[in-house]
Amino acid sequence: MIDRKKGYYDEAGETMPPAKRAEAQRKMLRETVRHAYEHAPATRRKMDDAGVRPGDVKELADLRRIPLTRKADLKHIQKGEPPFGGLAAVPPRAMRRIYVSPGPTFDPEGRDATHWRWEKPFVAAGFREGDIVQNTFMYHFSPAGLMFDEALLRIGCTVIPAGVGNTELQAQVMKELHVTGYIGTPSFLMTILEKAKEMGIAPGDGLSLQVALVTGEMLPESLRARFRDEFGVRVRQCYGTADVGSLGYECNEANGMHVPDEILLELIDPATCEPVLPGAIGEVVVTLPNTTYPLVRFATGDLSILSEEPCPCGRTSPRLLKLVGRVDQVTKIKGMFVHPEQAGQLEKKVAGIASAQFVVTREGHEDRMEIRIVLSGGVAPSDALAGRIVDAGREITRLRGDVRFISPEEVEEPEKKIIDRRKWD
Repeated sequence: MIDRKKGYYDEAGETMPPAKRAEAQRKMLRETVRHAYEHAPATRRKMDDAGVRPGDVKELADLRRIPLTRKADLKHIQKGEPPFGGLAAVPPRAMRRIYVSPGPTFDPEGRDATHWRWEKPFVAAGFREGDIVQNTFMYHFSPAGLMFDEALLRIGCTVIPAGVGNTELQAQVMKELHVTGYIGTPSFLMTILEKAKEMGIAPGDGLSLQVALVTGEMLPESLRARFRDEFGVRVRQCYGTADVGSLGYECNEANGMHVPDEILLELIDPATCEPVLPGAIGEVVVTLPNTTYPLVRFATGDLSILSEEPCPCGRTSPRLLKLVGRVDQVTKIKGMFVHPEQAGQLEKKVAGIASAQFVVTREGHEDRMEIRIVLSGGVAPSDALAGRIVDAGREITRLRGDVRFISPEEVEEPEKKIIDRRKWD
């Protein structure tokens, strides 16, 4: 019987005494800031404008002197100085891969084999050497599919690059290849398991799935309990972005997401940019010790709560207790970020649209996006027009939305381009 509850990828690092970790992180901080200043032109300009030199940054608290780089501004920063906005420390030819996020924004991957740092999350979640893992994240443009794929290979798993969609085939593959592990969104896992149930595939009768690591969406505790009680699947969640990779991961205790030692993390008040105390809500800000893409004070826009209380699992890193929302209107739907300006792009792309608004709801365990459209004067709604809007919306956001034509009087919260109606337990 495989023990999925105990185990480390790097026991010495993950259980390091806090004082030793603090000293290691101070050293990492100094090296990162110096490298970024010397090799990333935008970071050098940002520090020069603030009157900060690398030698001025000795402690994490000193980072506050350096202005933030906001994720929401990346597209404009990159357009101003293509292709990476002066934030990369090497030219494109020295990179391993370059990914494309909606916007578009470009996400470089360095030649370091552990660029994304997902090995620890998989082991902490219960994945073990010899697991056969179905990877349902996108391999097209997005980094998710490949970055999880490579971490799984490094811990000794066999990977099925399933990608998104094809629910019935996913269930069939899960049965015929005796899949034991899953990586993807929680809603798609439930969709596959429900389809498997319809096909007569059940735990102990064709379903071998034991462990799952999920991300890209909220994981309600009621859904986690259903995975465990109805399907016998141990589910843990992780948190990361296409810009920086792993930012947090659950262990056996499922009591918050451990912050990887390889990043420097702050939680700040988004209004004042001052640090918040453990237990208070703050915006996640990351400094990334990465020789290819050494982001310094990268503000993710995600709101979370930090705990420094000891964890029974033995890991000594602080934990992000949960994600509680966003600083801006940017919304994650089915694992994809949707930006307010994308509604504006839709208005320009399809003739006859006066205004567009995305409304997000949740039916069961799945996100739903409705595209509410106010038409220009003299333009009549039609199935053909709705079809063009659906296609354009998919091209812009990589998501399918259902079109609803409304009158100007029916627009709710007109100051918002995205309305999120989802409720979480």
